[in-house]
Amino acid sequence: MNLSAPHIIHGVDHWTTRRRLGAGQSSGRRSGQTAGGRILDLADLKKAVMLCDGCLPKFNSAEAGYVTKSNLPFAAGRCDGCEQFTPRGHLLVHHTLARIT
Repeated sequence: MNLSAPHIIHGVDHWTTRRRLGAGQSSGRRSGQTAGGRILDLADLKKAVMLCDGCLPKFNSAEAGYVTKSNLPFAAGRCDGCEQFTPRGHLLVHHTLARIT
């Protein structure tokens, strides 16, 4: 255990609904990073990937081991490829996480 580093302990009142939701939100693509690089970074971490109709054919989901959950084929949100809002995006999850209900 590293005792030289400061430890910050937040109380219950610190974690408001807005802060909890913000903690899980992705910051998006870094400047200078290509869209494909961002998606592959998410795929390497086995995180969920949301793609619009235009970006879906560019991502080889079978090669990366990604599938669409049958109970949630579409979702509204920001595309991880082009970062545009899509009301009917394709939510892809890694096949090891797709069986979790």
